[in-house]
Amino acid sequence: MLKVGITGQTGFIGSHLAEFFRIQDDVETVPFIRDYFADSAGLENFVFRCDVIIHLAAMSRCPDGKLLYETNTGLDKKLIAALKKSGSRAHVIFASTTHENREGEYYASKRDGQKLFREWADESGGKFTAMVMPNTFGPYGKPYFNSVVSTFCYKVARNEQPEIIVDAPVELIYINSLCREFYRVLKGEVNAAVYTPPATATKKVSEILNLLLEFRELYVERGLIPGLKDEFEFALFNTFHSYIQHD
Repeated sequence: MLKVGITGQTGFIGSHLAEFFRIQDDVETVPFIRDYFADSAGLENFVFRCDVIIHLAAMSRCPDGKLLYETNTGLDKKLIAALKKSGSRAHVIFASTTHENREGEYYASKRDGQKLFREWADESGGKFTAMVMPNTFGPYGKPYFNSVVSTFCYKVARNEQPEIIVDAPVELIYINSLCREFYRVLKGEVNAAVYTPPATATKKVSEILNLLLEFRELYVERGLIPGLKDEFEFALFNTFHSYIQHD
């Protein structure tokens, strides 16, 4: 039975992961609360109980770039300090993004966070994996925050017309698929220092919007189940359905 802790457990990815692990018979989730980052003893106790730590907690947006960077690397340093103090050699899985090489303080915090954890793993004999994730979508994602899919689903479900700023291809991974990939990594089925899970699909922004408009017409307006052609369309419809307001 692997004991797995998830920082950022109440966020979009964290909450789905916790639910996914709940139905696995070989994983026990160690509870985590945000206050542990302000409570060194609580954080050390959390770390001590974990075989695997999935580190999702981070600030993703802030008008003050310096504050964002310092907040994220500060969380990393607190977690590493707890790992050292408890003598843990846990497997740390660090959440990053396929955009991590872009300019900006958020991306810099992801690159530098990985360096900090690699240094800890080299010194301690622990294990570290950087999980470099494509754009993640799924039910109940936060609009205007988690992904373009979340925003489009929210607006289309409310009979609004989303605006396409740049009609570029987007690599997307469905949250259920991402949970399975995390599971494979923590079970040792994937043994890599850096791992990018395969995207569910790559779609232009306009393709995503057109599918959602079709779903609204068929399902919301006409009461028909759309003919879903592949895994991506099934995942997108399931996501869209979560945003529909039922009276």
